[in-house]
Amino acid sequence: MKVTSLARNARAPMIALVTLSLLNLLNYVDRYVVSSLVPFLEKPIDQGGLALTHVQSGLLFSAFLVVYMIAAPVFGLIADRFPRLHVLAAAVAFWSVLTLLGGFAWGFWSLLIMRAFTGLGEAAYASVAPAVLADEFPANKQSRAMAFFNAAIPVGAAIGFTLGGVVGSMYGWREAFFVAGGPGLFLALVIYFLRDPKRGAMDAHVVVSAPPNVRDAVHILFRPRWLWTTMGYAMQTAGFGSLGFWTPTYLDQAWGLSVESSSTMFGAIIVVTGITGTLAGGFLGDWWYQRNRTAHLWICGITSFLAAASILFVLYAPNITAMWCGITLGSFFLVMSVGPVHAHLVHILNPAERGTGMALAILVLHILGDVPAVPMIGWIAQGSGWKSAYMSIPIFIFLAGLIWCGGAIYERRLHSRTSNSITHA
Repeated sequence: MKVTSLARNARAPMIALVTLSLLNLLNYVDRYVVSSLVPFLEKPIDQGGLALTHVQSGLLFSAFLVVYMIAAPVFGLIADRFPRLHVLAAAVAFWSVLTLLGGFAWGFWSLLIMRAFTGLGEAAYASVAPAVLADEFPANKQSRAMAFFNAAIPVGAAIGFTLGGVVGSMYGWREAFFVAGGPGLFLALVIYFLRDPKRGAMDAHVVVSAPPNVRDAVHILFRPRWLWTTMGYAMQTAGFGSLGFWTPTYLDQAWGLSVESSSTMFGAIIVVTGITGTLAGGFLGDWWYQRNRTAHLWICGITSFLAAASILFVLYAPNITAMWCGITLGSFFLVMSVGPVHAHLVHILNPAERGTGMALAILVLHILGDVPAVPMIGWIAQGSGWKSAYMSIPIFIFLAGLIWCGGAIYERRLHSRTSNSITHA
C-alpha cells in the first residue's frame, strides 16, 4: 500500500502538468475559434449569420479581454483562500457552458455577453495553474514545467483557427461553438479530482504566510522584483501581441502577399517556433538556473535582444526568403522567455500569494502591453505608413530586454547583499 501511494505521489506532478497543459490548449482553442468564425457571423441573417459588422466582430474579443483582465485579480485572491483546483474546475465548467451557449446566440448582444463572461472562467485558470505547478515541481525544474505548459498555447490557437474554419464551413458556426465547448466539461471533472499540492511544498526555508488581502495585493504592485519582471513582460506582450495581430496585414501592404497566404505561412511559423522556442527556453532556464540564480531574467533579456534584431531585419530584408527567416527567428527567440519569466514570477512570490501575484501580472501586462500597443500601431500606420508602424514592434521587444536585464542586475545585487549579510552575521 505504501509503495503504491509513493508511486502515485511520484506521478502526481506529471499528471498535473499534462492536465493543466491540456487546459491551456483548450483555453486557446476557445479564445481563437471565434476569429475564424467571423466571416460566418458577418453573413446576413437569411444566410445563417448574425449580420455582425467588423466593429462588432472586434468587440467580441475586446469584451472578453476587458472582463478577463478585471476578473483575474479577484480570482487570484479567491484561489489563495480556497482549494485551488476546485475553484479552477468550477471556472472551466463555467466557461465551457458559456462557449456551448454561444451556439444558441440570436444576435450580437447575446453573443457578446456570452463571450465576455468566458473571461471570468479563463481568468481563474491563468492565476491558478502556474501557482499549482510551482508547488508540484522544484525550482530547478520549474522553467521546463512552465515551458511545457505554455507550449500548448500555439497548438491551441492553431486548433481553434482550424476548428472554426472547418466545422464552420461544413456544419455551421453554431456547431463550432458546440464542439469547442464540450471537452471543457470533461476536463473540469478531471481537474476537480486532481491532488491539490500543499502551498509552498517545493519552497524550502520559506514561511508560508496568510492569504493576502486587498492591501497586500496593492503592496505586491510596488515590489521592485515583481515590477522589474512584470514591466518587462508587459513590453514583451506588447511586441508579441502586435506581431501576431499585424504581421499578415504588414506583409500584404509592404510585400504584396495576400492575407490568406501570409496568414497560413505565419500561422505555421507560430506553431513550430511556439513549441520549439518555448521548450528550448525552458530547458536552458533550468540548466542555467542551477549555476546562476539570476539566469531566468538574463535569458529573458538576451533572447529579447535577439528577437528585436531579427524582427528589425524583416524591415530591411533583401527578399521574401530572408524576410520569412527574420520572422521565424524573431518568433523563436521571442517565446524563449515564456518559461523563464513564469518560473521567476512564481519564485519571487510567497506560496500563499502566488494566485494573486500572477493575476495582478496578467492585469498589468495587458493594460500596459497589447491592449494599447495593437491599436497604436494601427494609428501609426494610418499616419506614417507601415514601415514606421512595424518598427514599433522591435522597439517594444528591445525595451523588454532592457527592463529584464535591469531586473537581472537588481537580482544579482540583492543576492550579493543577502550573502554578505549571512557572512557577517
